[in-house]
Amino acid sequence: MIAVAEPAVKESAPALDAPATFGVQIERDVSLAAMTTMRVGGAADFFATVTQTHHLLKLVRWARAVDLPYLILGGGSNILISDRGVRGLVIHNRCRHVRIDAPPCCNVVHDDGMYLMAESGAAMAGAARTSVRAGLTGLEWAVSVPGTVGGAVVGNAGAHGGEVKDCLHTALLVDAAGEVQEYTKADFAYAYRTSSLKQNRRQEDGLPQPLRAGFGPVLLSANFRLLPADVEAVTARADGFLGHRRRTQPVEASLGSTFVNPPGDYAGRLIEAAGLK
Repeated sequence: MIAVAEPAVKESAPALDAPATFGVQIERDVSLAAMTTMRVGGAADFFATVTQTHHLLKLVRWARAVDLPYLILGGGSNILISDRGVRGLVIHNRCRHVRIDAPPCCNVVHDDGMYLMAESGAAMAGAARTSVRAGLTGLEWAVSVPGTVGGAVVGNAGAHGGEVKDCLHTALLVDAAGEVQEYTKADFAYAYRTSSLKQNRRQEDGLPQPLRAGFGPVLLSANFRLLPADVEAVTARADGFLGHRRRTQPVEASLGSTFVNPPGDYAGRLIEAAGLK
């Protein structure tokens, strides 16, 4: 869960017509409540929707150049927007392309896997369903996971015994210097439901270094390495996971999975034992 309440932007707001030159429109004072699963929250000072990765890249670089802090909003799950809204620019990421690829030519030798490439604004559940229909195993646990690929990769999302770090191969992102970089799984320093990006830090000389809030790296796309499998068997597993989610999780507006499990125990058991369920 993320609570968003940023300090006020300086009085001299940047010239907002510049992004129009590369195909992006900036709006002012846009309510964010309808864009989150919790259905609450105030307005963004500045707001833009992007559907193309090159627009996302250019917009992030522009925001940095004019010193305008930004927040990337994907599917709107696991985020709580303050009633005071968000100071700065909210970028609604709707870059949703997903495709299945063979192993990269000349880079992977004797690889019997296949690769699913998904842009960061694609629904994680939708990407998982694409892999299931293609008869690939490795992402079927995600057919019931809310949110986008970007949020899942940054937060090491997981369910039903699987998690992103199990099958992520590489990811493209805009780094803190504005350059496009390819990250491997190791670069994310994954742990339970977290990563170096979620903690807003980068590895430098083997040590974690904090990044400037509101100006951090932005995920563009991710490649997942999957394995061929029997379509009926993979579909059955995916259907079982989806059925379990529908039987056990509420359908009303919520933040999604708010609590992480403590070591050696389960958040759900502790909440129930405390009489709070």
